[in-house]
Amino acid sequence: MKTSKIRGFLEETVKIIYYYKGRVVFSFSGVALGILSICVIITTIEGANKKAKDIFESLGPDSIMVFSGAERQRQARIRVNTLTHEDAESLSRIAGIYDMVKILGVRGLNIRYREKKWQTIVVGSTPNYFYSMAWNLERGVPFGDEEYSKSEPVCVLGAKVYKELFSGEDPIGKWILIGHLPAKVLGVLEEKGGSVGGPHLDDRIIMPLSTVIERLSKEKKYLSMFRLKTSRDPESTIEDIRKVLRDNHRIREGEEEDFTIRSSKDIFNFVSVISGSLFLFLGTASLVALIVSGFVLANLFYLTINERRKDIGIRRAYGASRKGILLSFLFESVVITSFGGLIGVILSILLGSTFEKLFDMPMIFTYKVILFAFLFSFLTGVFSGLKPAMKASRIEPIEAIRG
Repeated sequence: MKTSKIRGFLEETVKIIYYYKGRVVFSFSGVALGILSICVIITTIEGANKKAKDIFESLGPDSIMVFSGAERQRQARIRVNTLTHEDAESLSRIAGIYDMVKILGVRGLNIRYREKKWQTIVVGSTPNYFYSMAWNLERGVPFGDEEYSKSEPVCVLGAKVYKELFSGEDPIGKWILIGHLPAKVLGVLEEKGGSVGGPHLDDRIIMPLSTVIERLSKEKKYLSMFRLKTSRDPESTIEDIRKVLRDNHRIREGEEEDFTIRSSKDIFNFVSVISGSLFLFLGTASLVALIVSGFVLANLFYLTINERRKDIGIRRAYGASRKGILLSFLFESVVITSFGGLIGVILSILLGSTFEKLFDMPMIFTYKVILFAFLFSFLTGVFSGLKPAMKASRIEPIEAIRG
């Protein structure tokens, strides 16, 4: 008996959807867009959380970054180098600091390999860069103390630079042109995938700091940043770093600092803020889309009720109960929104790579995506179809047939 009722519901629903297909398309399109937004929210937040966890684990809880330029300048993307080699010497003497990476970035350099060209950032660093950053090589070897001491023109490519220049060709031992400097490729970094509020992590070339200072950059005195590790409490170490740099730069009490200090915890919080902003923006968009689609669907059913009054009256006359009519209309509504939810999930999968490039963050599809997508589409169908279904169930058979 139950099977025949369900079959009847399905057959009736298919007929109605086909007959009113124009209106149905408008309805489930809105649901699909809303579900698409929800899928983007969930997958992006999952990706942001994973990215934050990966960064925190790679940096380690004992990591501290010191950047040139005040916080205000960094937010305005004004690049000013204020850290010096003397600052590095002073900071290395702070109690608890056991590792330091000195970095000078040179942006916008044109890179060339045969007929292929690319523009990227060249990161000049000390040899401990790869170990300290926990950044392994996919192939080849990093440069060492010997290349550093001799300022040799050697480099390690980021994964994106490797793809743009070599496209699968083995780059080890090959020579590329960095600006006007020929440089030998020693290795390729493992792919990190995207970035967090800055340049693409894989779009870079790592070279010995000595080589960059002597052969590529006009900057001899200043550095872009330090990356430190401490065996003490990071907050206490940060206060010591701040005091040393303020003294070195002769910054008086109340004056703005010309450097910025960040811990790995700050970066973790920053990624959380980004995922929260995405949730707010996309959540609002998806909510609006679902509300609009719900209104469209409700209006669709109100229109079809008047057109189907005689059909409803005949069904009531043949013994259909009010509950049966209500469930029939409600079932139609849920089928339409569930189909829209399915389309939304499929769209989110197909457009996943586009969204990854847009947000520069990995999108991770889990069971939560499917669960929330169909839960929201089901609830949209129930709430938008309930009132019209109740109205249809109250129609008296004799009045409907006469009408």
